[in-house]
Amino acid sequence: MELTPDYGFALDNLRPVSRDDQKEIYWYSGHLRTDTAQFVYLDRKEPGSYDTCSTVTRFTNDIDAYSIPAGDRFCVLAPTGLIALAQVTEGGGKAGYIALKLTIWRGTY
Repeated sequence: MELTPDYGFALDNLRPVSRDDQKEIYWYSGHLRTDTAQFVYLDRKEPGSYDTCSTVTRFTNDIDAYSIPAGDRFCVLAPTGLIALAQVTEGGGKAGYIALKLTIWRGTY
C-alpha cells in the first residue's frame, strides 16, 4: 500500500481516499495520523505478531513520516476489531510517499 500526503485508508477497505473520509490511517502535515484507531510503534526487538499488537499499550495517534525509516513497524488497532501490523518498506516524508506492507488480523480485543 502506498500512501501520499492528504490521503488515507481504512483497514477494511484498502483503497486510498481523501483524508476527509472515514479511515484508520491518513497522512496529514508530515505525519501519519488516526482519529479512530490506535497506533503502537514497535521496538525493533519486539515481534510483529498478533499477540504483540493486541497486548502492547504504548498508544499514540501520530507518527512522524519524516523520521520513520524503512523496516520500522507499527500496529494499528481499529475500532472495527481489525488489528494490523504495518511495516514501512520504502519512502517517507522526504520522498513524498510511504509504502507500507500490511498484515491484517480480525481481532478479539
